[in-house]
Amino acid sequence: MESNFSEIYPYQSLGKYYQFTTAQNIVVHLFLDPKWFPDNPEIAEACSFFILTNKPSIGVDIRLRNTVLDILANFLKENEPIIIYHCDPHDGKGHKRFTKFNRWSSLINDQTIEKHDRQVIVKDLKIDEDGNCVRSELVVYASLLLRKTHPNYEAAIRIFYSGDLDQTGKL
Repeated sequence: MESNFSEIYPYQSLGKYYQFTTAQNIVVHLFLDPKWFPDNPEIAEACSFFILTNKPSIGVDIRLRNTVLDILANFLKENEPIIIYHCDPHDGKGHKRFTKFNRWSSLINDQTIEKHDRQVIVKDLKIDEDGNCVRSELVVYASLLLRKTHPNYEAAIRIFYSGDLDQTGKL
């Protein structure tokens, strides 16, 4: 597989995920799980994208970024899927994840790949230390990556942007 990015870590495909190990000995699992639009048969090949690691990264690792981008670009090139990135907001770092993903994805040098962004508000209930119910609102950021020539392009865009801004109980 020819890489669009210099200096990447060797990686392997293991079914629904890819795996590689960084110079800091961090094991990275990049999941592309095809379960995003289960109630919309017209969008059968949409995948949610997320990363799990065995420990946090220390400092900037350009090879980690390049490897993630190489996997995403090649996956889009080889499979014609739709990729959805949902930025987990529960630790308060959702916006940081969204900003980082925007920086990273802007480096994919393929004019046939298009990125769309969306944010929704989810009302959350938490129990404080006194046992009281506390209402809060979470802003959830999401991005969609797909080829401009995707056969279900129009439907994917419509579904991605459809619905209310308030997505409480719908995610």
